[in-house]
Amino acid sequence: MIELQQAPQTIRDNQAWTDIGMRTKNPVRATRKKHMIEIWQALQIIRANRPRNRVATLPLLEALGRRLAEDIVAPEPSPRYTNSAMDGFAVRWEDVATVAEGNPITLLLTGESQAGIPFSGNCLCGQAIRISTGAMLPKGMDTVIRVEDTKIENNRVTVLQVRKKGQDIRKAGEEFTTGDVLLNKGTALQAPQLGLLTSVGIMEVAVYYPPHISLVVTGTELAAPGEAVAPHQIRDSNSTMITAAVRQAGGEVIARNYTGDTQEDTVAAIRKSISKAGIIIITGGVSMGEHDHVKEAARECGFNELFWRVKQKPGKPLFFARRDDCLLFGLPGNPVSGFMCFMYYIQPLLRSLQGREFSWRKAKARFDQSIKNSGDRTNFMRIGVRKEESGFIIAEVLEKQGSHMLGSIAKADGFIMMEPGQFLTEGSWKDVYLFPWRM
Repeated sequence: MIELQQAPQTIRDNQAWTDIGMRTKNPVRATRKKHMIEIWQALQIIRANRPRNRVATLPLLEALGRRLAEDIVAPEPSPRYTNSAMDGFAVRWEDVATVAEGNPITLLLTGESQAGIPFSGNCLCGQAIRISTGAMLPKGMDTVIRVEDTKIENNRVTVLQVRKKGQDIRKAGEEFTTGDVLLNKGTALQAPQLGLLTSVGIMEVAVYYPPHISLVVTGTELAAPGEAVAPHQIRDSNSTMITAAVRQAGGEVIARNYTGDTQEDTVAAIRKSISKAGIIIITGGVSMGEHDHVKEAARECGFNELFWRVKQKPGKPLFFARRDDCLLFGLPGNPVSGFMCFMYYIQPLLRSLQGREFSWRKAKARFDQSIKNSGDRTNFMRIGVRKEESGFIIAEVLEKQGSHMLGSIAKADGFIMMEPGQFLTEGSWKDVYLFPWRM
């Protein structure tokens, strides 16, 4: 069974982590006491510094695919008036009650109620009104007889069969009444929801606005996609991969810039991005080399460092900072490291900024191999999965796990988290994190 697994809520009860980068005078020192922080701490710091959701009021068709930022309350009942569910004849129950006992009744046909043209006359005993599906029920009438249960001669209709009082009538407000909640906050707006809103006269709604992302790619050695590659260069895959991942998470990359490995260039790229986006994602330049300038450049641009280096593999150099409502993520330059950091930390954040839970898709899977993490960091191991006829999910760890090996994610269905020293025997069951586009 596949489910959405929410991130832990511990941060709500641990103000100390909320204070990092917000109230401490030296947030860098606060996060460097142990050099590397645990994964759960990184998650909590990100959640505690989540920016405010952006909301926009849009016409219905422009809101397609987005999520409601508030409950929608019915401004009127449905149906708006009592009407017929069938083509037939509107009658009084007291005139036809004996038909149920096998005694047909003949009534005088004195008018018609059409959809959009209601009957406006008076209804008397012993009379019937022809009525169309959806037409307003005439005053005084309380039952509809289907056409197939009657016989018509001249201006008279003989009722041959009736089941009960009030049959084939849609009563005003029977679906919902004024003030009922039609759609809950967070509902994804698809064609049926837009149809429902239109039916009650609602033509625009408040929805969560997609997070705007500015992507900065660092690395003098990189050649942009489509450019010629010199012998000393490598092709940039991160910009395409992260842009696609942002879109699949519902965000929008509104700017994409390349910068060389200098402090000045990195500062300029960050400053250019601040005014455009609520989240800046930088790939590369976050390790400890002489040409890694993201951390210093972020501080020069007014960002408070919230953490740097997480006890995980791949993705140890992950960097996170904040300036007002703008967040900055520094992802490792190795494609697999950067992608795994995005999927575990940024993807659920983007979900939450669109009215969804801060969560991942998870499932229980059985492993047909023994697995061990001999390292001293939590290991994000890429896996493949398949389903048996019984419905059980079977998983296996892919062979090539290097942080530079894009095939380990291109062929993967998800990943597992193996703690330092953890050992799984063959046949063990474990939670697996599924990529959003898999299964």
